[in-house]
Amino acid sequence: MTDVVEQTRAATVLGVRRGLHDTSGAVAGAPRTDRTRVCLYTPSADPSGMGQHMLDLAREHAEAGVEVTFMCGPHEPARRLLERARLVGAHAVPLPHPRDPAFAPAIVEHLGAAPVDVFHAHVGFGREDFDGCRAARAAGVPAVVQTLHLPWLLHGRSKLRPFHRSIRGLDRLITVSDGQRATYERIGVDPALMTTVPNGVSHRSRVLDRDAARARLGLRRGQPVVMTVGRLAVMKGHRYLVEALPELVQQHPGLAVVVIGDGHLRDALENQAAELGVSDTLRLVGHVPDARAVLGAADVFVLPSRTEGMPLAALEAMEARLPVVGTRVIGTEEVVRDGETGLLVPPRRPEPLATALGTLLADPSLRTRMGAAGRQRYLEHHTAEVMATRTRAVYADVLAPAGATVPASVRATGARR
Repeated sequence: MTDVVEQTRAATVLGVRRGLHDTSGAVAGAPRTDRTRVCLYTPSADPSGMGQHMLDLAREHAEAGVEVTFMCGPHEPARRLLERARLVGAHAVPLPHPRDPAFAPAIVEHLGAAPVDVFHAHVGFGREDFDGCRAARAAGVPAVVQTLHLPWLLHGRSKLRPFHRSIRGLDRLITVSDGQRATYERIGVDPALMTTVPNGVSHRSRVLDRDAARARLGLRRGQPVVMTVGRLAVMKGHRYLVEALPELVQQHPGLAVVVIGDGHLRDALENQAAELGVSDTLRLVGHVPDARAVLGAADVFVLPSRTEGMPLAALEAMEARLPVVGTRVIGTEEVVRDGETGLLVPPRRPEPLATALGTLLADPSLRTRMGAAGRQRYLEHHTAEVMATRTRAVYADVLAPAGATVPASVRATGARR
């Protein structure tokens, strides 16, 4: 890829290079404002849950008086994300492909015309930033922050050097769970650079009652129903859920296991279900618009993941008062309180997964108690409002040493150093 410095020089030739910031964070020749200005950016081609996280931040920031810009690339999922960002009050900016030589100049050009105080990047585990943060720094943004949404699970020293190079010059790394943060500490990231802001999700905007939700999904009223939501990808562990179904069906005839989401493993999961004789049980319903509206159709929510950062799907289930059966992996074990808001089982183990699901399907009063406890935990720790307030506290912490004026809209506390 063309070096970001060379791209910035190209932008200068086009006359779009930003002026230097003064101590208030304003730019020479740019309109002054007392409102905090934040740019949310992702290089991801398919932001998925990370994109929803960014939308929740954009909405909450805008409601708190922050001016929000939203940047992502030309891929179709990202374009849909930009349309949704406009609806929550953000200024949406489509970018060229990260490998396009015009990519960095486009960031510099926009930040020159519409300066921001904080450039906040969102990536999986950091190596895919494609120099967006360095372009923002070259443009003179006073604070550059990056949220890592996944733990570091790569092997080999050759992968470490590009990652450490990518985080040079960042003012702060935000991690979404303590377990995830520990994986970066183990590869040598300075703990002082990191702050943990646990994920949060918004309240549902639309809720279907149980009968209506089941009717929409083609389910019977009295049928036992297990549900999961997520991409059909290896890390989500759907194969272990399918492997657990023969035992579950014996205990709960008529069981429906509803899998909402699409992905490249759809054919493999269908074939696996056919081989195990549970094709009638497994319902791969694909993408469901506003999937959270139909969560009430379920008796139990399951998350059989092999790895997570901090799963939004589990938080959404807790908001909907569903007990959650999850795996003891990073993030999930910080969200689900074993025996209180749900049950935790070892990852990649179909037998314990079947046992846990069977326990909850057989005990309606236990499901109700755990669902209520999960809802309370969500309200106390994992709303989008709590997450955004903690994120703005990070902005304030980073801006203060930079000498910039810290507007009231970001003066808040709650992030964990």
